[in-house]
Amino acid sequence: MALDGTAAAAERAFEAWKESSRLERRRLIDAWLEQVGAVREELARLLVQEIGKPITLARAEVARAEATLRATAEVVAAFGEQAVPYDLMAGAEGCRAVLRRFPVGPVLAITPFNFPVNLAIHKLAPALAAGCSALWKPSPQAPETSRLLWESFEAARLAVAAPVHLLQLLGTDPAAAEELARDPRIAAVSFTGSERVGRYLERALAGKRLLLELGGNGAVVVDEGVDAGAVARQLAPAAVAGAGQSCSKAQRIYVHRALWDAFAPAFVAAVEALPVGDPLDPATVVGPLIDEAAARRVDESVDRAVAAGARVLLRGERAGALLPPVVLTGVPETDPLQCEEVFAPVAVLTPVDTFADGLARAADTRFGLRASAYSRDQRHLRLAASTFRAGGVLLNLPPTFRLDAAPFGGVQASGNGFEGPGWAMEGFTEGRLIVEGPAL
Repeated sequence: MALDGTAAAAERAFEAWKESSRLERRRLIDAWLEQVGAVREELARLLVQEIGKPITLARAEVARAEATLRATAEVVAAFGEQAVPYDLMAGAEGCRAVLRRFPVGPVLAITPFNFPVNLAIHKLAPALAAGCSALWKPSPQAPETSRLLWESFEAARLAVAAPVHLLQLLGTDPAAAEELARDPRIAAVSFTGSERVGRYLERALAGKRLLLELGGNGAVVVDEGVDAGAVARQLAPAAVAGAGQSCSKAQRIYVHRALWDAFAPAFVAAVEALPVGDPLDPATVVGPLIDEAAARRVDESVDRAVAAGARVLLRGERAGALLPPVVLTGVPETDPLQCEEVFAPVAVLTPVDTFADGLARAADTRFGLRASAYSRDQRHLRLAASTFRAGGVLLNLPPTFRLDAAPFGGVQASGNGFEGPGWAMEGFTEGRLIVEGPAL
């Protein structure tokens, strides 16, 4: 279908769907949940085949996608209308009011390679549940995974007789996606990906509703007095699981100097204990990066950091796209491994003299997706919550900790808005205050 026809079809589907009832929308999401459940193992196997995700993590991703659909179905019942107590306000006696949310129109969702099932569901299911139609540009690295997920939706759509073209699967050509994004019939664009592309979209789509999740530079501050071994074991998979290809991974870990001698070797041992290798092996935690070029770039970045004075605590030999975990210390604060997003199994440990010092250094970043702090001092935890400028602050938890029904998003260079079914639905709707006075 030509791009003009694609946008027109999305607009027609929206016109047919926007007046659907909550019951109809919930039935659609429930039917999609059932269809995803029927192909969950096939989806997981395709994730291994196409992006090298370890099979255990692939199965977990599909399970999370099912949880996201389930949460979306639950939100539908309570979403869309809020009573406003006008009759409590002087001068409005006898008035009744509601704040009602209306779908904005066709939504274009652009999703990345690292979670091609669950991140797609996080955009598409709330858009459809809000009454919008959707167009989906998936990652080019996972074409068969994306096609199977779309086919599961089509089976659900047919089962409940929802409008044709309600969800359209697009090709992966960025230029075509940009042309569609600029089309005035597309009401909103939801993008997860790199900061560079996100900032380009901000300029190119000025004035259009744009929801962005642009990655992070996950910082963790570890205070004195905590159990070094327990914290290390929790942070190790947060830093390197799935080859570290997560926007909320633990990347920069600032450790109180009083705990350093216990924590650093415990963290290295915990990372080293995570199985690396064949993604089809259920024991594997760290599989390959998305391709050999990505692994080579990261390996070269580590070489440059070492040449600049960093000390290696753990490093193995790269084999094609498989890059064993890397743990460094002494990395300059201006090095990209400290100040940029590293989408790889690399962690940087830095000793600090005080918790406050660690917090200040951790918070000195243009990113703002996820940050963590570990302490037994409640004052320190409260200080962390007020100091970190991030969409999510995790206390005594790793930055990767996420429940799919909860809000997830970033600020600063990490984007805007929240995902999570109810919050995403707000992003795909607009509010309208409706006030009714007494009859005259």
